[in-house]
Amino acid sequence: MTKKTLFSLLSALLFHLPSYSQMLFSENLTMDIDSTKTIQGSLQPVLDFKTEKENVLTLKNTANLNLLIRRKRVINLINKLEFSTYGKKATVSGGYVHVEYRYLLSRAFEIYPYAESQWAESRGMEYKISTGLQSRYRLVNKEKFLMFAAVGLFYEFEKWDDPSPNPARLHAYSRSIKSHLSVSCKHHIGDHWELTTTAIHQAKPDSYFKAARFGGAVDMKYNITPKIGINGAYRLIYDTNPIVPIRKTYTTVEAGLNISF
Repeated sequence: MTKKTLFSLLSALLFHLPSYSQMLFSENLTMDIDSTKTIQGSLQPVLDFKTEKENVLTLKNTANLNLLIRRKRVINLINKLEFSTYGKKATVSGGYVHVEYRYLLSRAFEIYPYAESQWAESRGMEYKISTGLQSRYRLVNKEKFLMFAAVGLFYEFEKWDDPSPNPARLHAYSRSIKSHLSVSCKHHIGDHWELTTTAIHQAKPDSYFKAARFGGAVDMKYNITPKIGINGAYRLIYDTNPIVPIRKTYTTVEAGLNISF
């Protein structure tokens, strides 16, 4: 391994911003299915240490697991946890769990019911629970380039802290049924690079544009070996009508190791 690669690796481990929000961008985390493996997955660990009033140690890890059943069904579990210690105090400050059951109806088309839960104290979202049914169709299938479109409906429940100076209620709640539309592209660049992009639109059926939520994601991965790589991710969410007075635009950047098996 060259000095340049080592420097890039260390930089990726040190550079990290949290990435919890109302959107998980699971399309960017969906792995290519290897029909020769019953179990496949990946881990993305990040370790962060800061000296503030107390020493702050943060461990963040994203785990992605695929279980193949009879070559036509896949259980996909995606989990992210953030553990932090502030002095002698330890907390689980954020994370999510996403599970989907993928029915592979053909090589190009699949449907999948899913459920997920999120929590993000740093943003004021105590928790979110959602479940729904989506379909994914492969629009383009080339050796170096793939394009997918996904559509679906889901139910969403959110609980937020109200950051107003003197709120009438300490918490705000949202219950709604929304539509989901997304387009994703995956591009293999040369022998080592992978670029994955996703654009998402979510909204209630009666307010398709006035109270919509838009999202964009870009993932760039450099494969050092077939099993170990460096992954950088950018996320952008624009919520046109948040239920509490927070910024409508939310962006995150993160980078770290990617270990697959």
